[in-house]
Amino acid sequence: MYPPTLIKYGLYPSLCFPSGASQNILSRMHTFSRVSTLSRSRGLLASSSSSSSSSSTRTKKKRFASPRDMESVLLQNDTMEISDIFLDQFGVLHDGKNPFPEAIECVRRIHETFPSIRVHVLSNSSRRRSSTLSKLKRMGFEEKWFCSTMTSGEVCHRLIEENIISSSSSSSSSSSYVFLHLNWGERGAVSLPSQCVLATSKEEAVAKTTHIVASGCESMSVPGTTLGSYDRRVQTIQRLSHEEIKEVLTGIARRCEQNKTEPPKMLLANPDFVTVNGDRLEVMPGTMSLWYKEILNEIYGGKNNSRSFNADDYVVKLGKPAPIIYTTLRKEIVQQTQNNRSNSNSNSSSNSSSSSSRGEKRSDGDDAIFANVLCVGDSLEHDIRGAQSVGAKSCFIVETGIHAEEFDFSSSKSGKEVEAALQAMCEKYNVESPTCTIPKFSWN
Repeated sequence: MYPPTLIKYGLYPSLCFPSGASQNILSRMHTFSRVSTLSRSRGLLASSSSSSSSSSTRTKKKRFASPRDMESVLLQNDTMEISDIFLDQFGVLHDGKNPFPEAIECVRRIHETFPSIRVHVLSNSSRRRSSTLSKLKRMGFEEKWFCSTMTSGEVCHRLIEENIISSSSSSSSSSSYVFLHLNWGERGAVSLPSQCVLATSKEEAVAKTTHIVASGCESMSVPGTTLGSYDRRVQTIQRLSHEEIKEVLTGIARRCEQNKTEPPKMLLANPDFVTVNGDRLEVMPGTMSLWYKEILNEIYGGKNNSRSFNADDYVVKLGKPAPIIYTTLRKEIVQQTQNNRSNSNSNSSSNSSSSSSRGEKRSDGDDAIFANVLCVGDSLEHDIRGAQSVGAKSCFIVETGIHAEEFDFSSSKSGKEVEAALQAMCEKYNVESPTCTIPKFSWN
């Protein structure tokens, strides 16, 4: 089944296997206007605690009572016991280019009003996390408002270093590893660990690729580095169109099938299908994983191929909704909590401090941390499903995100109509209803 987000905006399947109309489809996507041309309610968009007959089989979850904004949500903290907030970036804090002024104010107010609640950035960005806070700082957010950050690009970088490079460093086969690194162009290229051997051309990528990393949708990395945006060293790129990317992926799959070997796995450094970028939506690496799976199913799972084949096994998601990005951040939070407790115990006079109390609450086990986490995001398929996959609470942001046009309600809509529409939308995306839904990430 094709992702509803891509179908909604006419991006699938035509974009994934373009016909002559592909450029028209891309043009429609790039001129998509999200918020400025929409008229929607500023009031309550909340999930109901009751279930309709069509959703009676869904798990009933505890809901916030009538939240209008983040202040309303957090004022119920005695009931919901929120200790940490995991914030998405795009569609929540900014649109990829400009910050949302109400989001800056909201993060500031959380920091000042609820000092016991820790705020973290959890983003499906293919870049390493070191650039996340510096970018937010340039937009007007203060670093002290955030406790930590984690990106899918950071998870990908660590996995390559720890599971591929380290495990092969003592092996003579390590020199035979060749990476096809699909990268960005105008958005600013991303780098892989320096030990990665890169294909020098499309032809070499088809002939020799053993590992695929999907960080972007506009180019492939080639040997050498150049100074990129944000004063980072990034890899030199060769621009590729979407058609060329699919040709390379098809060539790799056909070569492996002819050699009767398994195709290389695609490490998905950003599982998003689309994202907001200013006043338009742009294709993201998650869409390329759909291309790759279609190609693999056609080549390896054809009618003449008797052996069973599951293309999903050859795409490794390293960001939301996959649990790995949540558990990676969780381990750091647990470690920091333990360090804080150790410091607190060494200075026994501070045992009753709020930070120590939070540490005591979470010391019963790592899994308990997600019960007190609120994940805020604009994507049902990634942010909300991801939160639910680890047992965290979820807050769905509508007005500034990728579902803005799809979830468009005027102020004349009744609460029941809004709830019914949200329920239908969740069923469409096969996602449980979020804990709460508010128009935008604002304080009041």
